[in-house]
Amino acid sequence: MNEPTVKLKTLAEAAALIRDGSRIHLGGMAVHNHPMAFVYELLRRGTKDLTIVSHVSASDVDILIGAGRVKRLEFSYVGLEEFGTAPCFRRAVQNRELELSEYSEPVAFERFACSARGMPYFMTREMVGTDLPKVNPDIREVADPFGSGTYHAVSAAEPEWVIIHAPVGDKYGNVLFFPHRQLPEDLDLTASRTTRNLIVTVEQVVPHDRVRQLPYLNLIPRFRTTAIVEVPYGAHPFSCLHVYDQDREHLAHYAEVGRDPAAFKEYLDRYVYGVSSHDKYLDLIGAAKLARLRQVGGAL
Repeated sequence: MNEPTVKLKTLAEAAALIRDGSRIHLGGMAVHNHPMAFVYELLRRGTKDLTIVSHVSASDVDILIGAGRVKRLEFSYVGLEEFGTAPCFRRAVQNRELELSEYSEPVAFERFACSARGMPYFMTREMVGTDLPKVNPDIREVADPFGSGTYHAVSAAEPEWVIIHAPVGDKYGNVLFFPHRQLPEDLDLTASRTTRNLIVTVEQVVPHDRVRQLPYLNLIPRFRTTAIVEVPYGAHPFSCLHVYDQDREHLAHYAEVGRDPAAFKEYLDRYVYGVSSHDKYLDLIGAAKLARLRQVGGAL
C-alpha cells in the first residue's frame, strides 16, 4: 500500500500558504487554544488585507489589527477576559479603521456549524429585539412562509483558511484530542469541517503508531488537513487546554502596552519582529516561566 501524503511543514512554510486578502479563521476561544505562533509568523511575513471571521477572539486577532493587517472582521467579541477589552481592536473601531460585521455569540458560533453542514445560511430569532440587525446590514429580516413570525437570515461563516492549535498529531495530518473536551476544542472541531484548507499547529508530532493506538481520539483525520506544524507552546500566552495554563502576567502586560501605540510598537519589535523563529520566542519567554505553566498529566 502506498504511504499517505506527508503533510508536516515548518511554521514558515505553512504561513506562506496564506495570501494577502485571504478570508481566515483563527481557532481557539477566549483565553484558550489560539494558534499564536502561527499569528506571529504571519506578522513576520507581512501578510495583510485579511478578512477574519471569528466568534470569541482575543489578542490573536487584536495583534493583527494593531499591526494594520486586518481589513474586515466578522465577530461577536474581541477581548482579554479578566484584562479587559482588546486595546488595538477598540482603538481601530473608534478610529473607523475596520469593516465590521457583528453578531451575538450564539449566532457567531452557529455560522460555523452552518458552514460545516454545507448550508449557505440559516434562520434565527436569537437577535430579535436587539440592535444588532440595525447596525449589521449582513443580517437580513425575513418572514417565515409558514406564518410563525419574523426571523433573521444569517450567512454561513465560509472561511477560506482555518488555522487551529491542538495537542498532538502525526506527520500525515491526523490530529488527536483529549477525551474530555471543552467548548473551545469543540468549536475548533466544527471549524475544521468548514473548509478544504486546514492548517493545524500541534504541541507534539508523534509517530503514526501512536495514532493507531488511539483511533477514538483521532477527531481530525488526515484527509481534512492541508498542513501540520509542530510548535511546542504554540498557543502562548494563552492556554493549551489540558497541557498548560494561560500566562496571566504576559496577558496583563499585553493589555497595558496595547493601550499606547508607541508601547505596542515596542512589544511587536520585542516579541514578534525581533525574533527570527518560534524557538527564539520561547527563549525570550524563558524556560522557567513556561515550566510553571505546564500542567501535570497533559499528554496523550
